[in-house]
Amino acid sequence: MIMNIDLDFTKPGQQDGLRPSSALLEGAATDKNEFFGNMGHELRNPLSNIIAQVETLLEGVYGPLESRQQTAVAAIQDSARQLLQLVADVVDLGRMEAGASALTPTACLVSEKCSSSVALVAGLAQARSIQIVTEVQPPDLGVLADARRLQQIITELLSAAVLSMHTGGHLRLQVTHAAGSLQLQTLGSASQPSSDPTQLLSRLGKIKPIGLALLQQLVQLHGGSFEAHAAAGQEVGMTIRLPLSRSSVPVPAQEACAPESPTSVAAPPHAASYQPTILIADDQPALLTVTRNYFESLGFQVITARDGSEAVHQACTLQPDLILMDVRMPVVDGLTAIRQIRAAADPKMRAIAIVSLSGHAGGADKEKCLAAGATAYLTKPFGIRELDGLIADYLRPIQK
Repeated sequence: MIMNIDLDFTKPGQQDGLRPSSALLEGAATDKNEFFGNMGHELRNPLSNIIAQVETLLEGVYGPLESRQQTAVAAIQDSARQLLQLVADVVDLGRMEAGASALTPTACLVSEKCSSSVALVAGLAQARSIQIVTEVQPPDLGVLADARRLQQIITELLSAAVLSMHTGGHLRLQVTHAAGSLQLQTLGSASQPSSDPTQLLSRLGKIKPIGLALLQQLVQLHGGSFEAHAAAGQEVGMTIRLPLSRSSVPVPAQEACAPESPTSVAAPPHAASYQPTILIADDQPALLTVTRNYFESLGFQVITARDGSEAVHQACTLQPDLILMDVRMPVVDGLTAIRQIRAAADPKMRAIAIVSLSGHAGGADKEKCLAAGATAYLTKPFGIRELDGLIADYLRPIQK
């Protein structure tokens, strides 16, 4: 027997048994969001190892590289960063489609977001011999927006504009605010402009479909509009309008100038009366090894753990000065391990700085880690500069 079932639940007369409940839909969205978060974590883990290994090679941790070797390793680093951005785009797109992307508005200075976005697409623009110029009017324009999402929109817009142009030429980003909306418009010179804007979108979609889909989803999330256009002469471009209110951005107060003692994270801590100890807890052997090698090259003592249970035991026994704790580990996960350390009877144990490591890269994930007792949160993949920052923040000389 062949049965035809109409799955359009919006039609009147449908049987209640076939109509999904709101709780079921919310559960499906939560599962989808969790799936993309886990997928991002799994993809970022090997990327963390690649980027960390490359940076240690470029820093000369294993010895100096020849010129051709440096060029080859730098090319690997660039490709790894591009792959990382691609992973981030896919995860973001999936989360938005699952309805798990809430906006958190704050006062943003638009020119700062534009400058950061230009820096992010500088490599792509340079490869295509395209110069980018931004024009924000007024220069101190501020809006009430989700800072991270706004920068994503500007970055993807610039990336799309660069890819839509032929090599060579200039790309202008003009930003204004009128009629309650922030308008972002790109205008790029083209030696072979198309009179049909749909051809521009078609070509762009074939070049970077994920980036274009993410841009459209981000604009839709804000309730804005996105269109491509062919202007008179030799210019083609795209325009985005976002219904964002203007806002004055507070200028941070200037701190009194005071001489600071110079701190060099690259200098081994042998001058102190002891060698600070770092505990690295991660179930990824390759990442564990490269992180340990870098810290040891600076003169630190390093101990490792492959799961949360072992990390808690090492922390209780050796009381390290700093713990890097991966969130997802077997036996006992990182969050549980952090809670157990924070619940220890010894006050020295409870005072250890713990940095949680996660590939989820989401605000909610960070909040969970901090709520469990983590001192700070570091997103995978991370590089040497981030590790240097941890040294500067948590491993200054301590009197024991």
